[in-house]
Amino acid sequence: MSSKTKILFLTICSLTKLPGGTSEYDEQDAVTSRLPADAGDFLLQAREKVRRWLKRTGTEWQGVPIPNLEYNQNLVCGRDFGGKDQRAMYYPALRRYEGRFYQALGQEGKLKLFRSKHHVLFLSGLYGLLCPMEPIQLYSCPVEFNSKPFDIWTGDTLTNVLIAYIREHGITRVFDFTAVSAYRKLISWPSIRVEVKGQVLHCFGSMAAGADLLVPFGHLMKDYFLEATEDELLHIQCGTKKGTVTQDIWFDETPRPPSGKPHEIERATLELADKLERQRRGVIRFLDRVEKKSSFGLSRELTGKRISRLEQENRLESEEAKAMLTITRFRNKVVFKEDFQPEQKDLEKVETAWEYLATRVGQHRWKITEFQI
Repeated sequence: MSSKTKILFLTICSLTKLPGGTSEYDEQDAVTSRLPADAGDFLLQAREKVRRWLKRTGTEWQGVPIPNLEYNQNLVCGRDFGGKDQRAMYYPALRRYEGRFYQALGQEGKLKLFRSKHHVLFLSGLYGLLCPMEPIQLYSCPVEFNSKPFDIWTGDTLTNVLIAYIREHGITRVFDFTAVSAYRKLISWPSIRVEVKGQVLHCFGSMAAGADLLVPFGHLMKDYFLEATEDELLHIQCGTKKGTVTQDIWFDETPRPPSGKPHEIERATLELADKLERQRRGVIRFLDRVEKKSSFGLSRELTGKRISRLEQENRLESEEAKAMLTITRFRNKVVFKEDFQPEQKDLEKVETAWEYLATRVGQHRWKITEFQI
């Protein structure tokens, strides 16, 4: 341990994994051996909570119940979960993971990571925090907002384990290569910044966001970071950029892309945006019926101004206009405002507005597709 630097790289696991394994389990390769005993026990307990959920939940992933996923068929409570089931089959995480980041590393990059003097940890929906050579079983545990694994790890759970690691190893700077916002938000970054006196840099791309960044992140790790000196890494500042074979990587002090850079639309937000876009089209069709013309959304007049004009002309009732503006203004926030987090009361207002407009469409006996879906 004394040969390690005070630099920590944090990245994520992968959906694609190498099947198989052996019964060998060396606790010295596990992150629990590099944590204070109480933090290690705490981590194992949280892992087991997630594992039990994986085996029993009725939640589906891409149409298949999670317990029925092929990777989860032989997942047991082995030593990696604080248990004793000897049926567990293990591979080191660095070998098990075969996703985009790890493919970009290739064998050369994996060897560099293994030999690197810097600290590297992986975030995992099932295991929480992992060392590269930690023995892990074959599993599939998607990390999504408001999922059970997300709820188990967020708050102080995973953050406290990471802080315990930082303290145990005297980490002074953390580089966040998580790429995917659902993983990044497993951690309370303000707490980490306090722990390392502000020395946290989040990494973002000039051409892509989210999982699409995992390939350039892998290239950057292989071609520069894993072999860079501690002094070189400490001299990287907010706003610095590093080139890869596909795009530039920017470094920022906040856990979201800088203004004007590609940003990830979270799955829940994307689904909400799709729904609101359908409702906006319904509003436009409603306005077309009022004006007895068809704009197909191609009018040069902004929808909000069109609503206000028709209300002023007494061709649109005030309650109709109010409902339409509630929907269109909320839609604009969801689609265009970065890091916007809708509140339940806002969702309820939009739903009430849509139901009112649907009632009015029915009273007019209009056949508008968007109100019939």
